[in-house]
Amino acid sequence: MSIINLMARPIAFNRVFVDLGLGMCGAMMLSQALYWRARTRDPEGWFYKSQTEWQAETGMTRREQETARRRLTNAGFLEEQRKGVPARLYFRVDIDALEAALEELSSSLAENANQECTDNENNSLADSANQDCTNGATSMAESANQECAEAPDSDGGKRQSITEITSETTAETTAEGLSGPDRPDASRSISDDSATEPDRPDAAIQSGRYWGTQDDLSLATWMWEQLAEQLGQDKPREPNLARWANTIRLMRQQDRRDPVHIRALFKWCRQHGFWSANVQCPDKLREKWSQLAAQRKAERRKSPEQAGLDRAAELRRIHEQRTGNQQGAIYEH
Repeated sequence: MSIINLMARPIAFNRVFVDLGLGMCGAMMLSQALYWRARTRDPEGWFYKSQTEWQAETGMTRREQETARRRLTNAGFLEEQRKGVPARLYFRVDIDALEAALEELSSSLAENANQECTDNENNSLADSANQDCTNGATSMAESANQECAEAPDSDGGKRQSITEITSETTAETTAEGLSGPDRPDASRSISDDSATEPDRPDAAIQSGRYWGTQDDLSLATWMWEQLAEQLGQDKPREPNLARWANTIRLMRQQDRRDPVHIRALFKWCRQHGFWSANVQCPDKLREKWSQLAAQRKAERRKSPEQAGLDRAAELRRIHEQRTGNQQGAIYEH
């Protein structure tokens, strides 16, 4: 394929999206998302697009893609959803939110244009009026100054002209206005105390102070799928995956836990008679890590026969606890 043929694949770019505060990358990603929205077979408008495909189509790097996705999701124009096994990231454009923002932008631009025209007309009229008043005032001041200059004062000297008195008074008033602390146009140091979350280029998911990398998010998604598959209809509501990924990240970075060991210990908990009901999230796994790891090692040292006996004894104990308060039934043969 020649270079000319490669250049014959343009990307539709809507310039107006930049005015929505999305930046160049955000506007490009939104334009490309609208392109795929019209070509997806999903009735709800969802389409799958990997990071590699985004880069091949738009040329945006991983960091640029993450920045654009964050701006689009914060503005409410782009929705994201992970589904499938293995989990894939699907996108959908919120047409209602986008149209509302475009209408608001159009109204704002129209108001600014009308205001600019009105201001120009008012300024033109004001300039004409000010010029007339200035000319009249100058003529009156010259006449008064001439009279004052010709009339001597009581001390034998000439009186001070009106122009000189007016200039001194104006200078004093201006100095007082500039030195006043309560002037509305006085320069003040505006401090913004609102804490903003830093830009984390490695974050695949972020919600407030909770964030995690792509590996952390994948492991958190796997944990939720394991739990949901085990509990079925009794599963809890879908968790905050950003918080789950954040806990997994802390386990890796602060606790020095290997992701392979995190996965193995959580899987062991899912198969355990007691811990399956008490460890159902990364926070609890991190809290009970030492106790869980010690018990798992102890059970792995036992022979299969002994482990089977212990398991049977545990099941009998649980059954006796549940039926201890029930009256036994008598059967006749």
